Amino acid sequence: MKKSPIKRAGRTAAADKAPRYLQIAGALREAIADGRYPIGAQLPTEHELCKQLGVSRFTIREAIRVLSTAGLLRRKPRAGTVVAALPDDARYTHGIASLRDLFQYAQTTDFHYVYVGRIALAKAQARAMSATPGEEWIYAVAIRRDKAGGKPFCVTRLFLSPALKGIEQKLRSSHGPVYAIIERDFGVRIERVEQAISGVLLDAHDAANLDVPAGSPGLAIRRSYFDESGRLVELADNVHPADRFTYRMELRR
Repeated sequence: MKKSPIKRAGRTAAADKAPRYLQIAGALREAIADGRYPIGAQLPTEHELCKQLGVSRFTIREAIRVLSTAGLLRRKPRAGTVVAALPDDARYTHGIASLRDLFQYAQTTDFHYVYVGRIALAKAQARAMSATPGEEWIYAVAIRRDKAGGKPFCVTRLFLSPALKGIEQKLRSSHGPVYAIIERDFGVRIERVEQAISGVLLDAHDAANLDVPAGSPGLAIRRSYFDESGRLVELADNVHPADRFTYRMELRR
């Protein structure tokens, strides 16, 4: 009989506030880190986990999906779900094909703002946003982690149109996708998102926030969000450590 990865006793009040599937994902991550499920080990079946934990199959599947996306688990034919990596060795895998995928990405990760304010655009920044040098935009910096735990895997710098007056306070009280706040609270529909991906070397500041050595290779993803009139309302510069993040995209004919 396979042992249960969850210790029912000793859960904190903070943990109890999280959705049940994230509680289970966090406990499974802890079990993997502690060696209860070493690399290559098979997890109990969905049916066994449902019975052990008293939850639905949907809840178990969501917990496994979170850890699979984080690179810790993998499904193998005729072998079930096996441990693929230890928490410190795992890569967060992000797949995107639509704005809905961006929303799901925000729901399964923790986005913590470390700064929210305003910035006068330098020439290079203004050129990237087709704005005027010196124009004041709303500016924020945030760190993103997997909700199931682990090291940070993204530093995000946000530039938001000055037309979005008052959004600063909304950012401070929200952990969801910024484009959703723009659509919901400002009546602006995001019609198009442009994305550019490039390799970078992490500077000392980003490296410190991501807990890697300065000069480490990284992946930079810039997303520009445009409304129906073609106006840029949000620009997000995201920087990831190369050994902790994988970007996946599927193209179909």
